[in-house]
Amino acid sequence: MSFIECKNLYYQYNSSKRNAINNVDLNIEQGEFIAVIGHNGSGKSTFAKLLNGLLQPSGGSVLVGGISTADEAKRIELLQSVGMIFQNPDNQIVASIVEEDVAFGPENLGVPQEELRSRVDDALKTVGMYEQRLKAPHNLSGGQKQRVAIAGIIAMQPKCIIMDEATAMLDPIGRKEVMEAVRKLNREFGITIIYITHFMNEAVDADRVILLDSGEVVKDGTPHEVFADYDTMMAYGLDVPQGYQLMHQLGIDACVLTEKECVAQLENLLGENGKTRT
Repeated sequence: MSFIECKNLYYQYNSSKRNAINNVDLNIEQGEFIAVIGHNGSGKSTFAKLLNGLLQPSGGSVLVGGISTADEAKRIELLQSVGMIFQNPDNQIVASIVEEDVAFGPENLGVPQEELRSRVDDALKTVGMYEQRLKAPHNLSGGQKQRVAIAGIIAMQPKCIIMDEATAMLDPIGRKEVMEAVRKLNREFGITIIYITHFMNEAVDADRVILLDSGEVVKDGTPHEVFADYDTMMAYGLDVPQGYQLMHQLGIDACVLTEKECVAQLENLLGENGKTRT
């Protein structure tokens, strides 16, 4: 059994005549890093809320660790398995001191006080915010606030964290800070990451990329498999990573996704041209 299973999943808002999520069937394994991409209105945020039970399916089902998100009797167990980070870090801050904010979630889950202290400290250290534990959140940068929000979820010890465009309101430095924390959670601690983003350069770090449009899965594969289909990306109004865009503009048929790949490709081409001239 997969960690998350979506079967014939539908969702329709009461005010809409069309499905926001339409016949989605997919599985997500424990420890995967999934990037979900798509233009505004493609169903990304709705999909995220269906995965942690904030929304209930209009049809079909979502199972998380074998638990149906529609099972109210296991709501607390579901919340312990799947945490969620939203766009605006200011909307997630509930306390006037960083460490108190991180303690809020696990404390409400009934974690004993003797365990709570270690959970909070460990979570803050994981995201590199332990030194700021006694500061007021409103004095932190956007990236730091978002890392505090992530620490609050980590302290609840989830198996999965869903991030709904969590870097959308951050500057490049803040986005880098959050991405470094996310990579660490996935690679060192094996936490499943479902990362919804409109920054294609962030999606290349994922194990798998899912492209949504009109609530349907259009593409599902590795970053190279999805982004290599340049025409499809353009057809759905999406960018491709900057390195690949450069290659395309130069007329070079190479799907490079990272700066390292781009430099290697250019060095290879320059080397070949040099050999040709000699």
